[in-house]
Amino acid sequence: MRSELYLDLLGEVCPYPLVIAKQRIQEVAPGGRLIIDFDCNQATESLPRWAQSAGHLIESFEKTGPASWRIVIRRQGTGSDEVTPEDYTCAVPKQGG
Repeated sequence: MRSELYLDLLGEVCPYPLVIAKQRIQEVAPGGRLIIDFDCNQATESLPRWAQSAGHLIESFEKTGPASWRIVIRRQGTGSDEVTPEDYTCAVPKQGG
């Protein structure tokens, strides 16, 4: 397991930043950090919500550009990495006309 993992998720659209973060945090040792750069506006809500609900610590969350952000999540050994439907904030397109 790694003590730190960096993910460049710029260009990934919702829900992929959350899905990828949830999968890849498994590679980080408890107490280690997952650093994510992303530009998906919906992930500004879904990533912190998931991290907190999973019991991880949000070490920092900053805007790095006009439409890009960096979040640093410290993995806690007691947290659950399950993603629930409430973690997703992506709008579902309407069917039909």
